[in-house]
Amino acid sequence: MFKYARDQKVIDIGNVKIGGNVGENPTVLIPTIFYDGHNIVDDKNNTFDEKKAEQKIREVEEAGDKHHVPYIFQVVGLTPELMVKGLDFVADHTDAPLVIDSADLESRIVGLDHVSGNGYASRTMYNAINMMIDEEEIAVLTRSKIEATVILGFNMQDPSVKARTALLEDGGGFVDKGLLTIAKECGFEKILYDPGVQPFGQGAGSSFRLLSVAKALYGLPTGVGAHNIPSSWAWLHKNAEKEYRRIADISANTIGITAGANSLFIGPVENAKYAAPAVAMTDILMADSLQDFGIEHAEDHPYELA
Repeated sequence: MFKYARDQKVIDIGNVKIGGNVGENPTVLIPTIFYDGHNIVDDKNNTFDEKKAEQKIREVEEAGDKHHVPYIFQVVGLTPELMVKGLDFVADHTDAPLVIDSADLESRIVGLDHVSGNGYASRTMYNAINMMIDEEEIAVLTRSKIEATVILGFNMQDPSVKARTALLEDGGGFVDKGLLTIAKECGFEKILYDPGVQPFGQGAGSSFRLLSVAKALYGLPTGVGAHNIPSSWAWLHKNAEKEYRRIADISANTIGITAGANSLFIGPVENAKYAAPAVAMTDILMADSLQDFGIEHAEDHPYELA
């Protein structure tokens, strides 16, 4: 649909490429496993159902491979022990890259140290450097061996494009340096920008607009949790059946791509089989539109299904 004047960066996370002009490389699915409330996880006993977890992984692989859509597994560690178990399990059961994620800082730190000492840091990305980062987290990120990080552009006080861009450039009044500078000082050259999706009326539109802004200003690969829009839409959950809520969820992902997303945080791992065909269709459309600019899509791309 459009070509950016600035050169667009492409980063490699394990066997997956993210970035470039939208439509050039296939959009990367990032489903979440072992999330809070996941029915295969028992966080009180720090266990999960391994048989069902493997089934979830295979569903993602089958959906992604069938539609020529690459994937990365976002591994949530509800506790430090679950973080280690989850990372090792996913790393042992798929060749796909991983994302370290948790609402608990201790769990993220344990995850960083674990992958750094166990041979799969090069296929792991951290989620995320954000406005709440402190010296302890910076120190752990600096000593880690992982090469890639997400920068989360969420601003709890001001959801505007201007304020969230300021976070990247000068810290926006929350940290002493811009998040881009902090990421690079930690040693990260592979950076994925996620604007952080907020609900309707609280900056949802700005979140999607920031995708193109980040690509236009910095050439960054982008990702977006587009499914957060329907999941936080109270009216939808009160007035629509489950099937219709799922349609809205999948549609949000396609909007994310056309707005400038190179990757999609699609939420629960169970969503992958529904998201993959919609993402493939949108990727074909975007790749087709780039031909006017003389840009060719990647060799392994959903366009091969057209």
